[in-house]
Amino acid sequence: MKLLKKIELLAPAGDQEAFVAAVQNGADAIYLGGTLFNARAFAKNFDDQQLKWAIAYAHCHNVKVYVTVNTLYQDKEFNELLRYIDCLYNNQVDALIVQDIGLFDVIQAVYPDFEIHMSTQSTIMNCSAVAYFEDMGASRIVLARENTLLEIQEICQSTKLEVEVFVHGAICVCYSGQCLMSSMIGKRSGNRGACAQPCRLQYQLAKDGKVLDNKYPFLLSPKDMMTIHQIPELIKAGVTSLKIEGRMKKPEYVASVVKAYRRAIDNYYQNISAKLDCDIADMKAMFNRNYTSGYLNNDKNLVDGDYSGNKGVILGEVIRYLRDQKRVSIQLNAPLYQGDSIVFENIDKGRPVNKIYHQQRLVAKGNPGEIVEIEFDYPVSQGYVRKTVDTTVIKRMQQTYEKENRQLPINVFFTAKIQQPAKLTFQYNDHQVTLLTDCLVEHAQKTPLNQQRIIQQLSKLKDTPFYPQNMQLDIDQNMNIPIKVINQLRRDCSELLKNKLSNQTIHHMAKQPLPLLSQKFAQQHSKKLFIQVTTLEQLKVVIQYPIDSVIYPYQSNIDKAYLLCQQSNKELILGLPRAIKQKEIDDIYQSDIFSKITTVLVNDYGAYYHFKDKLRIIGMGANIYNSYASAHYHEPHILSLEMSLHQINQLKTDFSKCIIQVYGKVENMISEYCPISQYYFGYQKKQCHICQNHQFSLIDRKNERFDLLMDEQCRMHLLNCRTLYFSQVEQCYAQGIFIHFTNENQELTKFVINHFLSLLKKEKKSRIKEKIQTTSGYYKE
Repeated sequence: MKLLKKIELLAPAGDQEAFVAAVQNGADAIYLGGTLFNARAFAKNFDDQQLKWAIAYAHCHNVKVYVTVNTLYQDKEFNELLRYIDCLYNNQVDALIVQDIGLFDVIQAVYPDFEIHMSTQSTIMNCSAVAYFEDMGASRIVLARENTLLEIQEICQSTKLEVEVFVHGAICVCYSGQCLMSSMIGKRSGNRGACAQPCRLQYQLAKDGKVLDNKYPFLLSPKDMMTIHQIPELIKAGVTSLKIEGRMKKPEYVASVVKAYRRAIDNYYQNISAKLDCDIADMKAMFNRNYTSGYLNNDKNLVDGDYSGNKGVILGEVIRYLRDQKRVSIQLNAPLYQGDSIVFENIDKGRPVNKIYHQQRLVAKGNPGEIVEIEFDYPVSQGYVRKTVDTTVIKRMQQTYEKENRQLPINVFFTAKIQQPAKLTFQYNDHQVTLLTDCLVEHAQKTPLNQQRIIQQLSKLKDTPFYPQNMQLDIDQNMNIPIKVINQLRRDCSELLKNKLSNQTIHHMAKQPLPLLSQKFAQQHSKKLFIQVTTLEQLKVVIQYPIDSVIYPYQSNIDKAYLLCQQSNKELILGLPRAIKQKEIDDIYQSDIFSKITTVLVNDYGAYYHFKDKLRIIGMGANIYNSYASAHYHEPHILSLEMSLHQINQLKTDFSKCIIQVYGKVENMISEYCPISQYYFGYQKKQCHICQNHQFSLIDRKNERFDLLMDEQCRMHLLNCRTLYFSQVEQCYAQGIFIHFTNENQELTKFVINHFLSLLKKEKKSRIKEKIQTTSGYYKE
């Protein structure tokens, strides 16, 4: 059990202004990205000089800086990546946020005292995964957003590691780190920091091939998370850090959210019961998709489905449209100022408000209860009006960080003895600076300098990062020293302490050499075939072939599957999903089937760690993308689908352990959210069973179809619109090939197996493209 300390408020920063906004509004730590190697490639981010400034500014305010290197990396990028990490190390960045297990190993080897936080992109959601990284030497894990409050509490109680959770901002509909949607349809990889956010686009639900009414056009676009009311529960649960999303948001947004959560945290520790309505209103004024507490308390209303962008806040209602004047008449229920922006909900069009008319006169402001007129070219006769930009709130948020209003408490010691230099000491915690005057203290000829005047001058620290908490003076009577000398001494001492805090040395250990890796080729002459099925019907087909083993998912009919394999003298390999909670791991471990099987296909760090007494195959969920990640595992492992054939063949690894997927509808997403229940009920209704007797799909704006598979935990598996197919298996050095059947019927299952068996024997050319629409994914890049 770790000792609890005051919880950390962790804020995002996409640029320098947002960084200042976060610090001045009370963040304890800031996370940011450099111009390279982070999961927000399209944010402004920080170049080398800006990064140095940010670290100095933060450390001067007792704020930590965490830098994101939380994507997957190609082998050819590691030299530049390590030069970049060298820079971060030497500039005393407090910690790195990491996804790639290969990079994790490299950092631990090369920079032994660099603190590592495992990113939410690592899909850590169970106690077993946390235990794995505790053994591995991580400092902190960032939990998946899909964890409930009870699960978070259990994880915190199970580990000495720091535990970080997201509390506010945009959320992904898919488990972070497991989304291939943007990558598979547009070659913009979320795992590489270039997600195009296809979840925010419109989709229609289809049932058995028939497109249904478009009730919820934005079926995959979640609301934004807000857990400000759950802060006390999160603190009591033992969480280390509360993380705000928003590295691509404006500084005013960052200011409003940090300010609100700072107040909520301080209220808890000070035992103050205060409403946060005004803070929430400010946050909504900055950006509003409507709020959900997410999975923390199992909120069933995760998606509105009507719009994916900033909805703003309701300003009023349309009364009528004046066609001759091209003006719209609005009944206000909130203030409207010149410069605000509005949107008319019924037609989804809006504009900045340049002119406001009230009773035929131009006014600067419209008040609640008034009917005003706004110039607008599009006819609109009814519906709500929403304010999407509130200039008054923006100005108020800017005022929170335009001046230095966050100061550290210091102890001030001043000594003035006649015929000696005056001495001033500033002390903050263990940091202390002392300066002497160039001139000597004199005996007062007329009016001596008294203590009150000295205290007054030494307290003038308004524009510095400090304020005097305690002040001790040791001065002779009847002494005198020029006021300008005291002022200069105060300024110099303040600057010296500021520089000392800004340039703290955090890292002390010498850099170690990069581990050397080499290629190792298998001696075997034929590729090994791994086949995973989803249904008993597919299994009945596969076991008819000369294949030693079959991967079958852990589901209610697993005993029947095991019996079928036993009767056909086949090994059943237990297949686990890319998202798995601790209760599921425990249930599997205690199940009757578990004692019978010898091999498990694992897709997350928790299952990998918990089932270490079994033979293991590492699945796609591990995101193995480079030689170092491949070398992390001694077991057979499936390589990332985001690698080209050239990348794979260039790996410095043991190819006898490497497997590539050559066929299957790629799981673009795995999610706790179900669009089917959203469509039918307007909320998340678990175990509704509507999916069991029908085939559902999502249809995008290009009329592409993405099939939906719902598992027994009601998780959505969104399949790619085209089936992955790669036939040049002999050109790949990897010695394993993986086929994944999802919703194929028996006829197609049989056809595909026959095809690949023939392909491996080099007997005939492919006819598979005659049957299905295929994609070669990244292989041919």
